[in-house]
Amino acid sequence: MKKKKIIIIIILLVLIGGGYYLKEEFDKKKLIETEGPRIEKYLKYNYENYESITFDTVVVNPTGIPHIKGYVNNNPELKFDVGIYDDHFNAGVNWIDDEKSLIPREEYQYESKTVTEIEKEENRQ
Repeated sequence: MKKKKIIIIIILLVLIGGGYYLKEEFDKKKLIETEGPRIEKYLKYNYENYESITFDTVVVNPTGIPHIKGYVNNNPELKFDVGIYDDHFNAGVNWIDDEKSLIPREEYQYESKTVTEIEKEENRQ
């Protein structure tokens, strides 16, 4: 009888752990689905030689802020890290290697447009 209880407890722990893991993976995938187009819009608008984006991972740092990592133009050397500080991504791409990054458009070399500003501009047209 005691062995049966231990086996049931182990099975329950495995099920709970597996469910938690699946929920975390689902949340990460959902974050990429919702924020990916915003990141892509930001890169298209603010950088000259942007062609495509590939997302690698989602990491939540110790303060609870999710970061989406990936690379652009099918070049794994052009790695980036984007933090989602508010409800949605709005601006700011951290290039892993500053020497290997996209070139900002001349008009946005010192201050890029945020996704909110880009969307307002698109709605006016």
